[in-house]
Amino acid sequence: MLRVEERRGRSPLLSKAAIDKTTPEIRYEIGSTVPLIARDSYVAETASKIEQLQATVRLMSRDLSQLAAKVADLQQTAEQDQRWQNFQKSEKRSKEAKLDELLRSCRDLKGRLDRIEARSSGDFHAYNSFEAVSRKLAEFETFRDEARRIERTLTLKAWLLCAAVGAAALVIVLANALAH
Repeated sequence: MLRVEERRGRSPLLSKAAIDKTTPEIRYEIGSTVPLIARDSYVAETASKIEQLQATVRLMSRDLSQLAAKVADLQQTAEQDQRWQNFQKSEKRSKEAKLDELLRSCRDLKGRLDRIEARSSGDFHAYNSFEAVSRKLAEFETFRDEARRIERTLTLKAWLLCAAVGAAALVIVLANALAH
């Protein structure tokens, strides 16, 4: 009886080169001796080749599944990169839109300020430093001091006028009282 077995210790998932190097171990059982005929050797060779083909198919299917997993990982990575790139583009567009809005607002404010300055007769460009503003404030303080001095003199004069009017009224009342 002819028995074809795989060698012990051989991994069922070897590379094709390793399978080609190894051949199944043919072991003869001690029993009735029957001369091998051509058909038996053909069956043994065919069985060996079928096993090698099955091992090759298993290796190729394993390699194919590994490649499919790698392709799936690459697709996920590509999709993630695409999402990241789309996110960056949208952030860039958002920043540009905000910057454009800020520029429009600044231009609008500058236009409004220019129209206001055109209507006023002051020279506001002369006050672009702290020293110029300080000089102008000092000028305003001299005017304020002058206004206070004038106010005091006017208040004094108003009191004098009130006293004179009061005295005149008193004289008129007394003159009317004595004339009757």
